[in-house]
Amino acid sequence: MKIFKITFLMTVLACLTLSCSKSDDSSSNVDENLAEQQNETENRTIPTAELQSGIRIKDAISKTGTPPSPSGNLDFQISTDKQEAFQEAGFDIKFSTLDNIQGVYILFQDSDGNKLENYLDVPLSALQTGKFVRTKEKKSNKHYKSSKQQKTLTGDDYTIDVDFDNIAPGNFCYEICLYDGNNNISAIQTICVEVEAWGGNSEISGEWVFDRSADGDDESDYEVTCQNGGTVTVTYNDDETWTLVLNADGSYYETYKGFYEELDYEATASTCTVVTNKVDVDDKYTGNWAYNEDKETLTIIDFKYENFLDASENETYADGEVYFDGNNTTAKIISSELVIVDTYFDGIETYTETLIFKIK
Repeated sequence: MKIFKITFLMTVLACLTLSCSKSDDSSSNVDENLAEQQNETENRTIPTAELQSGIRIKDAISKTGTPPSPSGNLDFQISTDKQEAFQEAGFDIKFSTLDNIQGVYILFQDSDGNKLENYLDVPLSALQTGKFVRTKEKKSNKHYKSSKQQKTLTGDDYTIDVDFDNIAPGNFCYEICLYDGNNNISAIQTICVEVEAWGGNSEISGEWVFDRSADGDDESDYEVTCQNGGTVTVTYNDDETWTLVLNADGSYYETYKGFYEELDYEATASTCTVVTNKVDVDDKYTGNWAYNEDKETLTIIDFKYENFLDASENETYADGEVYFDGNNTTAKIISSELVIVDTYFDGIETYTETLIFKIK
């Protein structure tokens, strides 16, 4: 009788295990199939009609025909002939020149070479000028604060913000040249663009909780030199959970909940006693993510921010705010952990942070 019960129990457990395994495999297969479909849509040739109605550049002037032919020897440096773009968010055109330009001509075309009937004249006043660096911003987790790009003027570097209206995943190209006040026109550069589908990697989809930084950025001790010549060691206390959710359909959200301590540096240095302010946190960011399977890079774009402790701080970003930039951010699964390696420039130095998440 006992043998029967044990055998029966083992059989039930085995069936349950197989059932769960089958269910997990089924879910995994669905996610894998979805990722394959997402990546396949990127092979589409975006028709000229969609480009005509779906591309916006603020303050650009639409002109019939094709731009004037190149003349003169204007300096024109653009670092790539291929780049990524993202639904709703668009992309940036970045280039450098040592000459005093007055604007840019851009002619969009499909990936088969069929050109639009109009080209865009983008005047100097519409260009963003300067090298783009990253500055610490709103995201609260003290181990890693996201950074929106801000400009530091250098005079040689320019950016054109290209926005999308209902551009679906696929491929297109554009021709671009510069002009100055003396009607000199640079050589034409042809750049092709892949509009990424949201999602694209079933392995990294899931609910992830930040565990640690591999770069030692989660060290909590900090030494302050006091006004009286002494020193005091600051040990931060925090209880903050950072959760990152990458849904298989390409949507995403992340939350920061708990509290952290913010150092009052002046008061600490003056009194030679640690003075901190407790900051409560309950934030949520919502947007989309895309994965480049060839380069193993991750892009995350925020479209909404919610502060559940102060609704006056809530924001929406119609054209998106880049959070993780696929040009500088890789993501992969290593030993069942999500490892995100992010590189950024703060205007002085280039930093690399390795962020490690565990599945929830």
